[in-house]
Amino acid sequence: MNTEACNKKHLLVALTFALLVSLSSCTSNKPASYVQPTEFDLPVSSEVFTPLIGTPPEPEPEPQQRALVSFAGDCTLSNFQGASYFNSVYNNEGPAYFLSGVSDIFANDDLTVVNLEGPFTTATARIGKGPEVDEDGNLAAFWFKAPPEYVEILTLGSVEVCNLANNHTLDYGYEGYYETQEVLRDAGIDYFAYDETLVREVNGIHIGFFGFAYDADPDNIYWIIQQLYDQGAEVIVAYFHDGIEGYYYPYWNQISAAYTAIDYGASAVIMSHPHVIQGTEFYNGGFIAYSLGNFCYGGHTNPDDKDSMIIQLEFLRTDDGITCTPFIIPCSITSTPYTNDYRPMVLEGEEAQRVLDKIAEYSR
Repeated sequence: MNTEACNKKHLLVALTFALLVSLSSCTSNKPASYVQPTEFDLPVSSEVFTPLIGTPPEPEPEPQQRALVSFAGDCTLSNFQGASYFNSVYNNEGPAYFLSGVSDIFANDDLTVVNLEGPFTTATARIGKGPEVDEDGNLAAFWFKAPPEYVEILTLGSVEVCNLANNHTLDYGYEGYYETQEVLRDAGIDYFAYDETLVREVNGIHIGFFGFAYDADPDNIYWIIQQLYDQGAEVIVAYFHDGIEGYYYPYWNQISAAYTAIDYGASAVIMSHPHVIQGTEFYNGGFIAYSLGNFCYGGHTNPDDKDSMIIQLEFLRTDDGITCTPFIIPCSITSTPYTNDYRPMVLEGEEAQRVLDKIAEYSR
């Protein structure tokens, strides 16, 4: 399907704020030692989210360069201790099944980034997390891993980049972590996590990516952004893994990390971990999505909240510089409302509007 047809078919929400990042401001926004982190007790604006329903407008005048990057949330591509049916679905349906409901979105962007929550590994030694079950016999600790061949779920779904900075990436220790990196490299998928940053040239625009988990330390954020600029990044996107599971509003550590990243030069901040969607915000010329929610998620057979979203960032280079405009695509983690079939899909009509209203409420 071509891009025009894809745009006509699916509901995209154009946020009414375009983030201007001119070439000169890219230079002036580079981190500097005298920059101080923001005080985070300021109230969040009540006017941060005023969506218009429609398709992204065709840029006028024609931009010199354009890059469209999609971001999705937690992808846990496996069973958890035998308590879900993900592996059975894989055996019955094959790897192309899982992202087939969003494949036209990912195939028609220029880059797709997901949070890979769990290693691709054959390792068997799990890290210690305490008792596996509590006093009532309920699961209390979780370890995820997928067979290395499951990486085809990503390649067949047009995913090109993974964030590995999350609380399950080391479930099977560094053996599992290093094997995951090798599996991704062999599949042609880039990744970033912690001090391993990534700069990708996308249609002539150099985009830098970094990922942190539970880290809002200003010195660490300053250092990693400076490293990306030194590597030639023109615009930077931070992907943080943080938040309170099941909670619909960001807590102080999320806000602190996001504000600091933008103060130090990031154009956008993407977040995951709460397993539900949270609101969005524009802050100091940058865009923040506090939680994308689950996406292709084998960690639960039937979660109560199945809402999700894809964030697309459109980078345009014109004579005035580079702009970054976000779009929201409302999604569900499943193609059936009654259970989790591990096949995320784009929502339309009333269901899409319900999710947009939900995001708007959380953004206030």
